[in-house]
Amino acid sequence: MADHPLIQFTNELMRLTDNLDESTAADFVQRVYDAGREAGMKEKARESPP
Repeated sequence: MADHPLIQFTNELMRLTDNLDESTAADFVQRVYDAGREAGMKEKARESPP
C-alpha cells in the first residue's frame, strides 16, 4: 500500500534538503496542502452556478 501523499511529499522534501528535520518538513507540506485545498475550494465555488 502506498504512503499518503503528505508522507510521500514530506519524505521527498527531506531528501531534497540537507538539514530539514521531519517535523519541520511535515509542517511545511501540511501548510502547502491546506493552502492548495483552500484555493481549490474557492476556485470551484467561483465556477459553480448560484
